[in-house]
Amino acid sequence: MIRTPQQYIESLNDGRVIYLMGEKIPDITKHPLMKGAIQRRAMGYVLANDPQYRDLITMEEDGERVMFLWNQPKTAEDLIRRRDVYITALRVGAGISGMGPDALAAAGVVATRMDRELGTHYMDAVEDYRQHLKKADPAITGAITDVKGNRGLRPSAQEQHQDFYVRVVDRQKDGIVVRGAKTHISATPDANELIISPCRAHREEDKDYALVFATPINAKGITLITTPPHFTETGEEAQWNWPLTGRSAGISECMIVFDDVFVPWNRVFMCGEWQFSRDIAWTFGVFHRLFGTTHKVISLEQTAGAAALMAEYNGLDKYPHIQEKLAWLAMHCQINDTMAKAACEHPDMYEDIGLAAPNLMYTNIAKFMFANGQHEASKLLADITGGVTTTVFGYKDWMNPEEKPFIDKYLAAKGGVPTEHRLRAIRLVKDLTGDSHDATVIHAEGSLAAQRMALYASADWPRYKAIAKRIAGIPGWKEHPELKDLPEWPPEVDI
Repeated sequence: MIRTPQQYIESLNDGRVIYLMGEKIPDITKHPLMKGAIQRRAMGYVLANDPQYRDLITMEEDGERVMFLWNQPKTAEDLIRRRDVYITALRVGAGISGMGPDALAAAGVVATRMDRELGTHYMDAVEDYRQHLKKADPAITGAITDVKGNRGLRPSAQEQHQDFYVRVVDRQKDGIVVRGAKTHISATPDANELIISPCRAHREEDKDYALVFATPINAKGITLITTPPHFTETGEEAQWNWPLTGRSAGISECMIVFDDVFVPWNRVFMCGEWQFSRDIAWTFGVFHRLFGTTHKVISLEQTAGAAALMAEYNGLDKYPHIQEKLAWLAMHCQINDTMAKAACEHPDMYEDIGLAAPNLMYTNIAKFMFANGQHEASKLLADITGGVTTTVFGYKDWMNPEEKPFIDKYLAAKGGVPTEHRLRAIRLVKDLTGDSHDATVIHAEGSLAAQRMALYASADWPRYKAIAKRIAGIPGWKEHPELKDLPEWPPEVDI
């Protein structure tokens, strides 16, 4: 079934334990600083019920409409549609989070492999949960990053306590008990349920930390401690001052504490299989980095558009050095879009289990390029806009009749452009270039170092080295299956 936006909003008043800025929040649907995130997530349910978008975002199964994202990708077409769902929703302004669906897809891949190799039955639990999602239609997110403690020590070797990584502390007949904490988890306060996965590979001594499971956010023992907002304006003031985040964001990041939380076995998708913790971390990473590329398509379009708008409003759009900067921004936007599409069109096919994932190399290229280029994009946008970005006046100044005449007169630029339009565009630039955007873009879905590791690991080094050996006349290149039938180099030709 597909819930209505109102059903979703009402479901959030569920007795969850959540704190914001030192206060316990009894009902997040009534808190003004939660409003943006809830509205944005609710917009996803608007789209799912809208005939214009319904056939993309949902699908019919057994006579019922269900969310397409609950399906396990098996083909390139599944991945292309998955990307289209994300991009369409984000462009409209809906908060369909990729964390939960990406964690579900990764769990499906790794559970299938564990069942085949170890004789476990985790895929039964994954499918049971998938049916629950299709029937109840909750908003879900994924909780991956542990708080970690001393980064130089493995999870089981931590000195202060053993709970810096989420772990199982008791195995019972009907389920497990877990303890620990996950941090800076996106789209959590406005969600109904969580899928928890490891953030790293584990060794046998860390097997209690090799955990994948799903749980409602209001389960006994879960506490959400939300991060403070970067602005406290609400309503029209927030939308004027922060055109991007003021409309679409809210409190959505938090630390999740698990204090002896019970999880039934039909919601446990890994428990102690430490050999597969690397697989789940990497598989989630590639699915979630594909989602990261989709929201960067939108963000880079906004950046390029804001730069072009400010170049026009400042009267500089005909100058070659400005056009050169705009050309780089357009190229940067298009490269990310193209590489992310290629990751879906040329997926990594897991033939042994009949499933598909985004191309590891292409996805990490896209993620690395947009993260590595973020400072350059911000620099160019700020350069085109000018220093006024850092000192632009806000909503209350513009609305004050004593100040407005001076601001209107002296912050005008190109003739025919209302000063208010220029101010609004500058506020957008301020929103795009500051207030944590750079750090978020670079580290969300994995750091630059994570991309380098994935690119190195996914490159076909044996093939590259065999090619070099053939050209250099070094024996051994014929051992590579793709090169074994090639002639010696240089080929012998009768002249």
